[in-house]
Amino acid sequence: MSDFIIRSWRQEDLPALEKLWMDAFGDDANYIHAFRGNFLQPDACLVAEADGKPVSAMYILDGPILFPPDGTSLSTAYTYALATDPAYRGRGIGTAVYRACVDAALQLVDAACVLPSEKALYSFYEKANGSVPVSWAREGVYDRKELSGPIPRGDFISAGEYYLRRKSLLRGLPYAVVTSRFLSMEAYHMKRFGGGYISVDGDIAAVEMDGDTCRVIELLAPEGDWMDVLRAIGALFPAEKYLVRSPVFFPGPETVRPFMMASLNPDAIGQPPADLWWGFAFD
Repeated sequence: MSDFIIRSWRQEDLPALEKLWMDAFGDDANYIHAFRGNFLQPDACLVAEADGKPVSAMYILDGPILFPPDGTSLSTAYTYALATDPAYRGRGIGTAVYRACVDAALQLVDAACVLPSEKALYSFYEKANGSVPVSWAREGVYDRKELSGPIPRGDFISAGEYYLRRKSLLRGLPYAVVTSRFLSMEAYHMKRFGGGYISVDGDIAAVEMDGDTCRVIELLAPEGDWMDVLRAIGALFPAEKYLVRSPVFFPGPETVRPFMMASLNPDAIGQPPADLWWGFAFD
């Protein structure tokens, strides 16, 4: 195995970091630059250096505040976008970078969180550092033909109004309050790729477009028919498929799956409840 060191990112690393990101995730330079503008602070990225160059990297973002219903709160960091040069994979380098990010984060926060990008990675993060699921979600994928039926009126609302309504609907329930940097990145994504914040008879949803798929990243319908909300979204956002995600404590798709994982600080006062709703995340 090649020797490597783990260190904080440097300005001269930016071209290598951009290439690692593009090769791993396929995003273009505009998206990466927008991400940097919101999140790339001095201590926000750790890299593994081997053969004189960065060969793996992961970012440490300000995470949301978690509010369990017992009145406590938990601070978090969000470890994000682990990428390793294909020529250096299989040597434990990416695992070492992730562990270093978690160790750095837990010096400051109650939980170091990570969102696996696919099902197989849940076991990877569990083995790498003992991460466990701390958030669950209802999730389903629907074809356009499954949205047949009467279509209620859906109205666009501002981001500010959406977050006020979100806070009201989730008050007293276990949920995560996202940071302003996350909201800025979300606004960038919606502006560039399409999407918006929707209200349907008091229920709300946050929507992003991803090619021919409409991603309903948060649907909150505690009293109404969540399928009515989806039909209204379908009228506003024609797409081939609709991915829908909602809290486990509200009506929504039948399938429940683990969502965010975390390594927990043993000194934290509280623990995340099993039905915690995370909501917004980059996945």
